[in-house]
Amino acid sequence: MNWDTISGHAEVVRVLRNLVAANRIPHAMLFTGPAGVGKMMTARILAAALLCQGKGEVLPCGHCQACKKVLDQSHPDLMVVAGEKGSIKIDQVRTLQQQAAMVPYYGGRRIFILEDIETMTAQAANSLLKILEEPPESATFIMTTVSTHALLPTVLSRCRVFSFRALGFEVLTDYLVKRGIDLIAAKAAARLAGGSIGNALALTASPGGLSLRDQAVTLITQVPDGDLSLVWQTAGEMDKRETGELGHLFHYMSIIFRDLVMIRMGQRELVFNLDITAQLEEMVNYWSEAGLRQAWKDVNEAGRALLANANPRLTYEALMIKCFDAVRE
Repeated sequence: MNWDTISGHAEVVRVLRNLVAANRIPHAMLFTGPAGVGKMMTARILAAALLCQGKGEVLPCGHCQACKKVLDQSHPDLMVVAGEKGSIKIDQVRTLQQQAAMVPYYGGRRIFILEDIETMTAQAANSLLKILEEPPESATFIMTTVSTHALLPTVLSRCRVFSFRALGFEVLTDYLVKRGIDLIAAKAAARLAGGSIGNALALTASPGGLSLRDQAVTLITQVPDGDLSLVWQTAGEMDKRETGELGHLFHYMSIIFRDLVMIRMGQRELVFNLDITAQLEEMVNYWSEAGLRQAWKDVNEAGRALLANANPRLTYEALMIKCFDAVRE
C-alpha cells in the first residue's frame, strides 16, 4: 500500500503527498468523482500515510505495524463508514461522533473515512455538519462522493475538495495488463469501462464479465435474418430482468452499433470492442451505414425512455422492431 499503487490522478497525489510531508492536512477533505476511479483507495493510502510509524521521508512506508493494520482494516484509530442498505444512517454518524471524541489509541490522530456521503439521510447529514463545525483537534475526516449536488452547501464549505476524473484508456489498459490481463482484452475493457477501474476489473472477471455485452452481440447478429419471432421469443426473458440490467444491455447495444459505424467508415482504430473485431467486421456486411446510424439512434432513445420509467418490455419490443426496419435501409 503506497502512492504508486494509485493509477492516474497524478496532481491529486502530488498535492496530498506535499500536505502529508508538510503536516498541513485539513481536518476535512472531500474526494469527488465518478465511481470506481480510485477515491477510496486514495483515501486509505492517505490514512496509512497519516498513521504510519515509519521514520523515512516517504509515507506510508507499508511495512510498519500501523500500515499493516490499515491494510487489514484493524487499525484502532481508523474508522470507515459506508452506507447500510443504500444510505448512511444517523446512528452511524452518532457512533462516529463518539469515536471522534475519544483520545487516539496511538496518541496521534483518529481518521474517519466516509464513503459516498451523497447517500446520507438528512438527519445524518445534519449530524455530520455539527462535527465538521467543531471538529475534535485529533480527528481527520476523509469523505468521498460521486457528486456534490446532493450535499449540504454548509458541509461542502467545510471541506477541502479534491476532484478525481475518469481514467483514460491508456491508464486503465496499463493497470489491467499489470494485473495479468491479455493486452487485447485489457484494451477492450478499458474502452468499455467508462473511465472506472472498478468497471474494468468487473469486465475482465472470469467467467461472465462481458456476458451482457455478448448477449447484445447475439441479439444484433440475429436481426439481419429478418425473423420477427426473435422479438417475441426474447421479450418474455427481458420482462423478467431488472430495469437497470436492461438499461445496461441497451448501453452495450449502443456501443456495438457505434463500433459497426466506425468499421463501416473505415475507422477501425476507434472500435471499442477490440476483442471481437473479426465478428464485428462480419456483422457490418449486413447493414448500410444509414441503417446502422438509425439503429444506434434508436437504441439510445430506448435507453433514455427506460430512464424516464417507460415500460421495459414494450420499450424492448419497440426497439427490436425498429432495428429490423433499420437493417433494411
